[in-house]
Amino acid sequence: MSPEEESRHRKRGRRETVGQGRSAKVCRYTLEPSASSLTTLREFIRVTLRPYRHIEPHVEDIVSATHEACKNSMLHNPENECPVDVICRVLKNRVVIEVTDRGNGFDPEILPPSPPDPEALDGRGLLIIYALMDKVEAETGEHGTRIRMQKRLRPAAQAQG
Repeated sequence: MSPEEESRHRKRGRRETVGQGRSAKVCRYTLEPSASSLTTLREFIRVTLRPYRHIEPHVEDIVSATHEACKNSMLHNPENECPVDVICRVLKNRVVIEVTDRGNGFDPEILPPSPPDPEALDGRGLLIIYALMDKVEAETGEHGTRIRMQKRLRPAAQAQG
């Protein structure tokens, strides 16, 4: 990745306390709307989740759902110029991903999504997200959209035993 591309892809990670003293790993990513940033995003999510062995069986589902949400944000972004923000929270019993854009939004009545025509070449992104994640919430309007996706996890002790 060139220095110019790297400066456009920002990654920040930190720990924060969430309710009742539980700790969470929180990483934030800001992506420029380009195909190469989707590849970078996939690696950021994998690297963020890699230290958590009990998440390993779910990593590709989480990565794929996040990719689809970001791809939708980029496709529906006005003039494809606004960045897409991604927050990944690793909690004890779930991973929460939020994807926020500044696009025109969409009709929330389409949720949950119905399968597209089998001959259609597109229109499967939201369906894939709903299939891969345990909970999906969307807030949308004329100033942007936020998709919040959750993947429930077994506690680490159960996952290893």
